[in-house]
Amino acid sequence: MRRRKTAIVATAIVLMLLFGISVYFIFASSDDEPDIHFIGGTEAVAVTPIVYFDGIYNPLHRLDELYAPMGLAVMGSYLVVADSMCDRIQILMNDVNERIGTPGRYGLSYMEAGAFVDGFREYTMFMKPAGVFVTHNDDILVADTGNHAIRMITGAFTVTIAGNGTSGFLDGFETEAMFNSPRAAVMCQDGYIYVADTLNHVLRRIDLDGNVTLFAGAPGAHGFADGSLTEVRFFQPSGLYLTANGILYVADSANHAIRRVDLNAGTVTTVAGQPGAQIRFSHYFEGGFVDGLNTEARFNFPRDVALLPDGSILVADSLNHAIRMITPEGTRTLVGGGIAGRFYDSVENLRLTRPEGVATDGETLFISDTMNNRVLAVPLTERFLKGRPSRNQMLAETGLTVDSRFPFRGDVRVFWGDQRIDMGRVQPWISDDRIFVPIRPLFEALGAGVSLDELTGNLYITVDDTVTLLERDMGYFILRGIMVTTLSEITRLFPYTIEWFPELSLIALYVPYDLIGG
Repeated sequence: MRRRKTAIVATAIVLMLLFGISVYFIFASSDDEPDIHFIGGTEAVAVTPIVYFDGIYNPLHRLDELYAPMGLAVMGSYLVVADSMCDRIQILMNDVNERIGTPGRYGLSYMEAGAFVDGFREYTMFMKPAGVFVTHNDDILVADTGNHAIRMITGAFTVTIAGNGTSGFLDGFETEAMFNSPRAAVMCQDGYIYVADTLNHVLRRIDLDGNVTLFAGAPGAHGFADGSLTEVRFFQPSGLYLTANGILYVADSANHAIRRVDLNAGTVTTVAGQPGAQIRFSHYFEGGFVDGLNTEARFNFPRDVALLPDGSILVADSLNHAIRMITPEGTRTLVGGGIAGRFYDSVENLRLTRPEGVATDGETLFISDTMNNRVLAVPLTERFLKGRPSRNQMLAETGLTVDSRFPFRGDVRVFWGDQRIDMGRVQPWISDDRIFVPIRPLFEALGAGVSLDELTGNLYITVDDTVTLLERDMGYFILRGIMVTTLSEITRLFPYTIEWFPELSLIALYVPYDLIGG
């Protein structure tokens, strides 16, 4: 038995002796495939050809729902989900959910956020975990992003493999090592672990003795360069997928690219995508949305990758609100298409909002539709794998046109149809990949009612006789006396489609094309 596994088992035995219980294992394989592919949350809703569980977040029912699900991993007949904003891991199958980790606010310490606690799996605490990986032993490797640590769920327990809850960069032994918001971790058959150390812009490796070392890139030096492990540069590497023959695929998020690491040769190449022009007053680069030849394809903050049995690469293209597929022939869009939303009547009309996780069992595509707080299952039919219409075709169907009437001026402008909305003294702005807008001028321009309860701080917005609640400091916040929220929150809650044109610094709002004409 390898050294790391021995240490984990030893920890489990100590806990057994201390608490006088037996170790149990819940992972049971089954030869019977479920009638439908599960997804998780509070309620199973079957709408051919998509089966999904909706987990719209309610802070008073936090234990029963999904909130910003991210990384996914298939484990036999189960799906493992990093239920990020609930600070836990969910294991889902049909109507059976096991939740590992105690959300902080309702946990033993009654804290508002997550925490860093090892021990029995039901009392474990995580903080904003973003990545999960199932090992060949059916242990679950967790990239515990908010705790800057790599954890493992093994049997009845959760243990820390490396990291200590403090952000930074430091090689060393197990908890002496430091990471900065790692978003993914995978394990080879030989037991070595590779980590996407996201905000350090590098890949790290953990050996069998628990030693953490730099594997590829330069800590703190983001950039875009192929080459050897010392020459390569990443910019917020996020999702990882490891093949059996030692190829590691990386969703290099802020470079808007998919990279390929040959672990045996020690080289890194770019499969598709590249950074665009540098965004003014920022160290970030513009993304894009272009299908076609892989040398010409463009992405916008791809967050996760997975592989189909034929070697095709699936990409969760988060800020394009789409799932893309890369083949030797080129890149195409499978679902979504640059337009955020949550409405659909078929796979062709499915809308996503910032998908940050993707996985497959070879027959079904699983998607973390992150800002819609749900996980989707889409059958991988031949028709589906052919892809959907391009972004330009979709925009043409909406009737929206963008031309020289809207010259670039540097400020963020919002249009409803061809009319610009006057936002008043607080203008929209971009921060941490999100676009913030003042609420009252936006919704009043759209004909909606806006009412603030001064006593509770609750904000009520009425659209077409439907009243939606936004809680202060959750759904919105106050800036210089103005109520402000994010475009993603608006898209999640209201029947508007929002399109961001970075080259024009323009936001366009309109009715989703799949709702036009019934």
